[in-house]
Amino acid sequence: MSDQHLLSLTILSLLGLFIWGKFRYDALAAGALVVLIILGVIPANQAFDGFAHPAVITVALVLIISQGLKN
Repeated sequence: MSDQHLLSLTILSLLGLFIWGKFRYDALAAGALVVLIILGVIPANQAFDGFAHPAVITVALVLIISQGLKN
């Protein structure tokens, strides 16, 4: 199968699992990323590059601070 087919199949499976709602969304997304790395669709050395982007870090910090203020 081509990378496009594998990616499409992974996204459709992920969408179905999101709709089903039996699993945590973060676990499903992380699992899909791992599957795409194992299948070779995403290079392992580039798979987690987006997590170091300042926007992602800012959103994570805002969520942490808002949870702390809520408690």
